[in-house]
Amino acid sequence: MKSANWPGPNRDVTMRTLRRAADEPLDLVAVYGATSFDLFHVSDALSASYGDRPSLTATISKLAEEMREEFVRYGLFAGLRPTQKRVEYKSGMLDGRKLLQVYCGGRGMVLLVHPGEREEPLVRAAMELLGI
Repeated sequence: MKSANWPGPNRDVTMRTLRRAADEPLDLVAVYGATSFDLFHVSDALSASYGDRPSLTATISKLAEEMREEFVRYGLFAGLRPTQKRVEYKSGMLDGRKLLQVYCGGRGMVLLVHPGEREEPLVRAAMELLGI
């Protein structure tokens, strides 16, 4: 099993893979571990919905801190829906968008997508990218 701070997936490969899995454009893509939060993509639509850069930065920073705390507190995201042996995910809403958090073998991926986006293809793509 890779550590929580192994070099993450390639940004270009990640974006190509997730775009193929998604029906709608992606608003946010980030990969995280115990001590890192690597922002791969923020859409123009998401940026515009916040009006100014400081508001967007504050929201993403808060999200990153919440992910880090949850990662440290729960390790394996206990109590979430398992999708395979070593993969768990949960979904929720953030500012009218679907928030998907995928945890996979010591790393996580955060996706902010259209509220009607299907979860399974994105979770499977995240699994592939995170090395399961």
